[in-house]
Amino acid sequence: MSPMNSVDRRSLFKGSGLAAFALAGPLGGLMAEQAKASTNAQGAQTAPAASPYGPIAPVRDLATGLFLLQLPSGFSYRSMSWTNDLMSDGNRVNGAHDGMAVVRVGTGRNPDTFLIRNHELGGGRAMTVNGNPGAFFDNTTISGQSLAGGCTVLRVRGGQLVESYNTLGGTIVNCAGGKTLWNSWLSCEETTNGTANGLNQNHGYVFDVSTNPLQTVATPIRDMGRFSHEATATDPVTNYIYQTEDARNNAAFYRFKPNDTSRTYGSLSNGGVLQAAKVVGIDKANLLALAGTRPSDVAQVGQAFAIEWVTIPTPDSPPTTNNETGINNPDTGVRNVSGPFRQARDRGALRMSRGEGLWYHNGVIYITDTSFGYESSGNPPRAGRGLGCVWAYRPSTTNPDQGTLTLVYAAANRIAGNNPDNICVSPTGGILYMEDGSAVVDEFGAGNRVMGLTNAGLAYIFCKNNVQLSAANLAATGRTGQVNPGDYRGFEFCGGTFDPSGRTFYVNIQTPGITFAITGPWARGNL
Repeated sequence: MSPMNSVDRRSLFKGSGLAAFALAGPLGGLMAEQAKASTNAQGAQTAPAASPYGPIAPVRDLATGLFLLQLPSGFSYRSMSWTNDLMSDGNRVNGAHDGMAVVRVGTGRNPDTFLIRNHELGGGRAMTVNGNPGAFFDNTTISGQSLAGGCTVLRVRGGQLVESYNTLGGTIVNCAGGKTLWNSWLSCEETTNGTANGLNQNHGYVFDVSTNPLQTVATPIRDMGRFSHEATATDPVTNYIYQTEDARNNAAFYRFKPNDTSRTYGSLSNGGVLQAAKVVGIDKANLLALAGTRPSDVAQVGQAFAIEWVTIPTPDSPPTTNNETGINNPDTGVRNVSGPFRQARDRGALRMSRGEGLWYHNGVIYITDTSFGYESSGNPPRAGRGLGCVWAYRPSTTNPDQGTLTLVYAAANRIAGNNPDNICVSPTGGILYMEDGSAVVDEFGAGNRVMGLTNAGLAYIFCKNNVQLSAANLAATGRTGQVNPGDYRGFEFCGGTFDPSGRTFYVNIQTPGITFAITGPWARGNL
């Protein structure tokens, strides 16, 4: 079977939350014209769409008075939990703030919101978990440095931080993850390093992390695979947990079928089956690029592929090599790949360029590929060094072993899209993705951005990194010696997540390491 027919991108969101929002009147007409004008022949976006929230401008942080973000009129924010801030448990906040989610909300008139946040670090200061040595995985020390990755809990009330503490340590490169159905967080290690690299333990696993640091058990869920994990998203209908792999041009799209579906903390330790997506009728499909001479089976935005799943017999296998040959191989020579990817590919599984963000909403799993290619030039042209895209996977409602994977957005130049990384969906179905490219210069100046997607699947600018810190700024906030002065506008946004009410959007800037709580007139647009 060949790939399924391409479809109107607006129809791709039918049945998802985005379909609930529709622009009317003059603004709706403007957006329709913008959709026509800002894409090329392949449907890749060439310029940002008009934002339903209007233009952005620098806004003062309610906590520090600094202009750290650019936002639309009417929006405000508060920064919290900067790198090296003192936490409630006596530890200092580790840096490299990354994936995050609101995993639990309390009860009462003004309930507390509990977030769990990853720290994407290798060596450095260990994230000690007070009172629970079982929440610490690997005590390796190299050149005087401990393994510095792990997770922090932020307890927020009324938009302000009231408590923070470590809840997982002894892990490395904790990039993204995903919320579970039992109100905990799956923290993913983006590495395959281990004992062969001088560590005491193998790494490249998923850990189930609790908001209660005395409950967290730092036991890797080995059946979920050992690879450079990025994110997870759980389908509440089937209990399947989808996973992305951040490994350039050697990234499969996975799902884990747990044996234990009791939806309780620790249930994933009872194992399960790891599988990888395969395009029906195309053996070893390459979903790497949209246009140009680089090899790929993707021709245009809106193209859909029928998907089936192949089983990976040994999920906890070490890294191996990939030496495919033939016209559809974008790589030259032999490259190291994860054990699960090699097994998946041997069984005909598809590959993406660099699988990143994942989010489940209303029967659809949204996926970002941060390096999905577009550019048609280069000598030699290479797949997987492009500007990124967003896919939508819709499992069949009648047969969970089948589904449809559709390309819903791709960027044709950096101003239109700058390597989408983490992705999230608001309670009303609006999509935001966070950029991870170099600081793009647009009409609002230089800096990375948080981008929204319109109903037509076009990206618009919602927020822009404006973090520029002088010695005087840091002295005024009491952070002299904790954060270095500098221009941080080129660093990535990550960890975006809404609270269940949809009133507050939490997001991180990875470096210098700051968490933000953003509020405003969401109903003015589609978020």
